[in-house]
Amino acid sequence: MWVGANALEIATAAMLVAICVIVFVNVFFRYFLHIGLGWTEELARYLQVWMTFLGATVAVKRWAHFQLTIVDQLIPSAVRRFTRLFAILVVMTLAAIMIKHGIDITRITWNQTSPVLQWPIGYLYLMAPVCGVLMELFALQHLVRALRGEPDGPSGGAHGTVPVAAE
Repeated sequence: MWVGANALEIATAAMLVAICVIVFVNVFFRYFLHIGLGWTEELARYLQVWMTFLGATVAVKRWAHFQLTIVDQLIPSAVRRFTRLFAILVVMTLAAIMIKHGIDITRITWNQTSPVLQWPIGYLYLMAPVCGVLMELFALQHLVRALRGEPDGPSGGAHGTVPVAAE
């Protein structure tokens, strides 16, 4: 199903829209109605952090992180396979670090509350281990494809690009 396949993308986009609406409401109330809404800044900040983690997870899912494709095209295909495996292992290592330290900081901050919304600060940090687990799963899929020798990316080309036909 389309929605299930793109749930992370939809959630990330929804957070961006929510941030825009919240900031607009804050500006409108503050400058036109002269009423300060303190909760808007805190909620927008939380959403921005969550959106950043979800966006990074989507990038791992799509294997769309920053890559030097020109370097990738210049190296021999045998070496390219090892650089691809190395990149996947680096992502998996960083995701594991996010999980471990994310759990630690979530535990430490769970009983602290935010100043305005009075939410546990742990909610803010909970996205690190959750997204770390998702990144591990997506990177594992990329690793399996790489070990099988299958091309990566949604179109079957390297890095999600469409292969160019030879003339």
